[in-house]
Amino acid sequence: MTDIDLMMDEPGDRLPLLTAGEARAAVVLLGYLQRGTEPPYAAVWASELQGRLLRRIPSQ
Repeated sequence: MTDIDLMMDEPGDRLPLLTAGEARAAVVLLGYLQRGTEPPYAAVWASELQGRLLRRIPSQ
């Protein structure tokens, strides 16, 4: 089991769900990573998605 597996199984409060658009964007970006390709503006897209998700994680 990897650290990411442990992180995904971490117990705690549920966070708000992703919007359909955010979920699609995450799947598309992960698909590019899996294929080892990088679309134009990938860093911008990833940064925007990361920012949206981080705003939902409560600070402790």
